[in-house]
Parts: sequence; structure tokens; C-alpha cells
Amino acid sequence: MRSLSLIAFALASALSVSAAADAALATEISMASSLTTTDNGKSIELKVGAETTLRLPANPSTGYRWAVDAVDSKIVDITQSERTPTSNAPGAGGETQWAIKAKALGSTTIKLKRWRPWEGDKSVVERYEVTVRVSS
Repeated sequence: MRSLSLIAFALASALSVSAAADAALATEISMASSLTTTDNGKSIELKVGAETTLRLPANPSTGYRWAVDAVDSKIVDITQSERTPTSNAPGAGGETQWAIKAKALGSTTIKLKRWRPWEGDKSVVERYEVTVRVSS
């Protein structure tokens, strides 16, 4: 009976270590091809010269727009492309996309905010950030 208890304890310990490792991996994405709202607060790793895309929901007809709030442009280039609507209806929502290209070794946190620029920071309704670690 004692050996069964030891086996059960060993299995439970192994499962909890595995669950902890899975939780740690959930905050880091390696060589992401596309980032979305589900990646907010996570870290990604890119090789120098590699690119990824960031896609966030947007509806400019509300006046709110995504803007880059902070990034180290020595480490990554981030360029916004056109907004892609989800339909042709007037005022339809869609998504805004950015291309992120790793330029140099290092780490930077890309911070974006969704706001009405003419109203200033008091109008920020949403924030997004992702840490990019660039390796060789």
C-alpha cells in the first residue's frame, strides 16, 4: 500500500511540474507569424531580419485609432499598413495591421494605445503590448 502512495505522489508531482512548464510557455511565442489580441502581454522571439504581423480589431468610424506609443526603433521597425474592413457597409469595423521587422539584437516592448488623438491620453480605451526579443 505504501508503494502505491509513493507512485501516486510521484505522478502528481510530475503532472504539476508539467503544468507549471506549460503555463510558462503560454507567455512566450517563438517565431510568431502573426500576433493578435490574444498575444497582449506576451513575449516573442524573432531572428534578425525576420518579420511578423500584428493584427488588431479597429473601427475608425468611432474616432478611436490604434497608435504606437513606444518602441525602440533601433531594434525593430514597425510600419502600419491599411485598415482591412470586415464588410463594405458604411461604418463597418475591421482590423489594422502592422509589419514588425527585427533589425538588431536586443529586446524592446512595443506599446500601442487605442485612442482619439485630438482628445489626448484621457481618451485611451485600450492598450496593447508585446515584448520582442531579437536574436541572431
